[in-house]
Amino acid sequence: MGKMKKKKKAGIFDRLKLLNPRYLEHEVHVYGYNFSWKKHVLVIICSLLGISAIGVLFRLGAAYFTAVILATVAILPIFILNMYKGMFEQKRFADAVTYCEQMLYAFQKHKKILSALKETGEVFERGGMKDAIDEAVYHMEKGKAGGDIFREALGIIEQKYACVKIHMVHELLINNEEYGGEMENSVYLMLNDIEVWKRSGYLLQADKKTSHTDNMISIAVATILCAVALYVLNAMGKIYPGAEGVDIFAVGIIQASSFVFICFQLYVLAKSFKSLTVNWLQSEMLHDANYILNSYDTVMRYDDEKEKKRSILLSAPFFAVAIPAFLFHVNWLGIACILIAAFMLLQHKIGYSLAKKDVDAELYIALPQWLMEIALLLQNNNVQVSIAKSMDQAPIVLHYELKKLTQRLRDYPDKLSSYTDFCKNFDIPEVQSCMKMLHAISETGTGNATVQINNLIQRVNEMQNMADKIRNENTAFKAKMIFSYPVLAATIKLLIDLTVGMVYMMQLMGSMGGV
Repeated sequence: MGKMKKKKKAGIFDRLKLLNPRYLEHEVHVYGYNFSWKKHVLVIICSLLGISAIGVLFRLGAAYFTAVILATVAILPIFILNMYKGMFEQKRFADAVTYCEQMLYAFQKHKKILSALKETGEVFERGGMKDAIDEAVYHMEKGKAGGDIFREALGIIEQKYACVKIHMVHELLINNEEYGGEMENSVYLMLNDIEVWKRSGYLLQADKKTSHTDNMISIAVATILCAVALYVLNAMGKIYPGAEGVDIFAVGIIQASSFVFICFQLYVLAKSFKSLTVNWLQSEMLHDANYILNSYDTVMRYDDEKEKKRSILLSAPFFAVAIPAFLFHVNWLGIACILIAAFMLLQHKIGYSLAKKDVDAELYIALPQWLMEIALLLQNNNVQVSIAKSMDQAPIVLHYELKKLTQRLRDYPDKLSSYTDFCKNFDIPEVQSCMKMLHAISETGTGNATVQINNLIQRVNEMQNMADKIRNENTAFKAKMIFSYPVLAATIKLLIDLTVGMVYMMQLMGSMGGV
């Protein structure tokens, strides 16, 4: 807990340091861009003019107006840094795609990793990927003989570009240089996988940019709607005789709600910008790793009879309270207890269904990546060795299943059930077909398994399309949630304004009646 708090404070301190223009300039430079002072000043002026116009529109008092200006000044450096970070992540993704494709083509030509690296390095300009490649080349040429010189050198690139696809390309090239053999089919499979990955990445980011635009429109519409509502209420109030001097904008609760509303819109805008800065090189998990592992554990340890008894015990006290509540005619309490008791009776099934659904979705995203690596490893390894080699880089949601799979293959290597029991507790019919293909390849040997591997790749591509659909739907849902924030804020703001407006109108009508 102490470490977590310390880390959180450091993050806040780093954000405060961004208020220093020199520090901001340095951070932008870290991402490989130059942020000029002229541009900095221009962005600040435009932003302050914009937020000032909004403050004037809502007729904020001096204190609230100053607070909004300060909030804008504080959050503006984060906007600027996120903009450059988004550009940086996009460039890293493009560099990684180009590197993977060029390395495969160059290795096909030279059959040597060092020669392929040198040719690939010529494609890039100085910085980023070019520097990483030069460092890897230097390590190969000047490094000590012996050891795993290829993995050490290529590991420099993998460390700077933490990307599963780059690792898969490296493993393919290292395996071929060390053991030889025909690799045209492997290169074709890898290039096809990279193309799917590239297309998916750009489509996902395009969807995010569209959602970001929608979020900004939502913020603008919500702001205008709330401002117009206040002007209408103010105009309606002045219809009554003697109310000419009444200004609804000056009411304390209106001023406070307007200030909170504007600050919340700034927060939503920052959150929307943040969604564009994610690492393109790593596939986004739908859920936190610990949550998925706990959900997996819930599914695997689920005992319906045991959970049913536990649910009955949890619901019993509420049923016990409901009976006397109805007898003494406290119906609201009885109904509430009955509803809670009914939920408690079903809570084990609800919890199991939710956990299983989340793990199913995560597996759909993880399995294509793992199966593609298996297909590449099969070019020069048997099935058991390929599965064992794939474990280190496999997505975390597959770790337990792979451990059980390798254990079954050690105990009963020829049994079909050793393969088909993989992920059998989850609703992924495609994986059963793929595991049957792996069993067939194991039986026939890698030398006569080209047709089965091609069929396996076809299944993997189908699963990849499904995984992309699930991921995009999840991203779209998150984006829609951000889109709804300004709407929710506007609803609360309008309720406050309308309530205050009605109270004032009733007071005016009452004073007129008294007169």
